[in-house]
Amino acid sequence: MKPWSKILQKMRSDKKLTALAAVLLAGLVLLAFSGGSSEKTAKDAATDTARARLERSMETRLERLLQSVEGVGKVRVLVTVECMEQTVYARNETSAENGRQSSEIVLTDSRRTALRESVSAPRVRGVAVSCAGGGSAKVRQEVASLVCAALGVSANRVYVSKLSN
Repeated sequence: MKPWSKILQKMRSDKKLTALAAVLLAGLVLLAFSGGSSEKTAKDAATDTARARLERSMETRLERLLQSVEGVGKVRVLVTVECMEQTVYARNETSAENGRQSSEIVLTDSRRTALRESVSAPRVRGVAVSCAGGGSAKVRQEVASLVCAALGVSANRVYVSKLSN
């Protein structure tokens, strides 16, 4: 009789041993599927940190710019970034006779690095501005126009209000 068959026969006869084996198997399955999540979480945390730094930098620059506009006064800015900078790499796509297609990233000759085709700037989701002069329609319009021009966002993504005392 083979060693595995003895173990299986023992497990079938002992309910506690069967339950223990099931729990161990379930634990192994959970470990196997949860292993990659810590890497993804670390990557997400790094992206969130970079996004927060970018948003804060944009907010600071906009606050300085807006304070120089007549009638704005004290100002607070909140910028929300939709997505970070994205790089598109050049690809060499080929079709075989059997109809299969393949795609390879093009590498530069000198340093064996991927050839960039384009880099898109981060996309701004929205901007909120609260300023002392926000009670004036003229100031609100001027602030909104300036934010739209500075960040390249449409007017429906910018909100300007009066800063409360």
